[in-house]
Amino acid sequence: MTAPSPAPFKGFRDPVFGRYLVMRLLISMATQMQAIAVGWQVYDLTGDPIALALVGLAQFAPIIPLMPVSGQLADRLDRRRIIQGSAVMYLGCMLGLALLPDVAGIWSIYAMLAVFGATRAFDHPAATALLPRLVATEHIRAAVSLSSSVGQAAFIAGPALGGALYAFGPLAVYGTAMAMVVGGLVAVSQLPPVPPAHEGSERPSVFGGVAFIFSNQVILGVMALDLFVVMVASATALLPIFAKDILEVGPWGLGVLRSAPAVGALMVGAWLAWRPIDRRAGQAFLWALTVYGIATALFGLSTNFFLSVAALLLYGAADQVSVIVRMSLIQLGTPDELRGRVAAANAMAVNMSNQLGSLEAGLAAAWLGAPGALLLGGALTLALSASGAAVFPKLRKVDRL
Repeated sequence: MTAPSPAPFKGFRDPVFGRYLVMRLLISMATQMQAIAVGWQVYDLTGDPIALALVGLAQFAPIIPLMPVSGQLADRLDRRRIIQGSAVMYLGCMLGLALLPDVAGIWSIYAMLAVFGATRAFDHPAATALLPRLVATEHIRAAVSLSSSVGQAAFIAGPALGGALYAFGPLAVYGTAMAMVVGGLVAVSQLPPVPPAHEGSERPSVFGGVAFIFSNQVILGVMALDLFVVMVASATALLPIFAKDILEVGPWGLGVLRSAPAVGALMVGAWLAWRPIDRRAGQAFLWALTVYGIATALFGLSTNFFLSVAALLLYGAADQVSVIVRMSLIQLGTPDELRGRVAAANAMAVNMSNQLGSLEAGLAAAWLGAPGALLLGGALTLALSASGAAVFPKLRKVDRL
């Protein structure tokens, strides 16, 4: 007698998981809108590109010391409560960004962004580790794909809406963003209570997640390869140079170029939510890195706007495949009592690779020119993909997720 087939995955129509996706969509859109408003505010106040660089640093600096603690709390407390508290902090930050700069100047923006970054250090591990508690194990791959697609949709829609609203001033952007955060807070408050993953009097190790990652070759492999690939092949950091000096398409073209990777990722994520990867997942991850490197090099070589957009669509699609496989392997391969700490370590690695990747891209572009920098990044990515298959043989052999 054959075992019964699992119930079909309903996605947004699932009352519990649907609320989680609504929360993710609204809060992600709100933070993307905030990023647009902050960028304009800072440049209006200073006219200094270095001041814009400090925006990223102010948000990233609190993450490194707080991530070990935040991961431990995500494993020790109700993750839903952590997300609720983070949403309240987001509201306070947005209110401060709306009201304080006119009174206290540029440094009030950096202070609010530091609080925002600290809040993200707690919010991200809790939200990531909560997802597997809301769906059946056999549906985690589809849930990760759909959640990632929702994040990409927010990345596309949030900046567009924020830019349109900024025509009415920063208060219009922050007010709308705060309304979205309130909607996300309502959605997460309607989720069922989630018992702590780590119960009992024993205090979980702060670095238990890091120790687990280094003991698991598959998870270590996907995290390490993703970190180094993003560090050496960050095409998005150089988009203003290509839009202005190489493709000569101006601000509107820059907007299209910035949206293209997210559009490619959204299309692939939606497809994989419907048809998840169920065979040769490790090889799919390594091939995705290969395609990512080819797309990076192709964009660096292109002097045609439409070819450049196509290369960025491919760049985003390949990145989405690697993200979905990586997150699925982490979610499925990590015990629930460690998911918060592993998610915290993964988030710290992602943030670090993004920041260092932007720095590397700028230095390489100053040395080799923007096209040369991306050709080098593409070549290094291909080398990393090939060497990853040898260094992490268990990853290459992963079949089913």
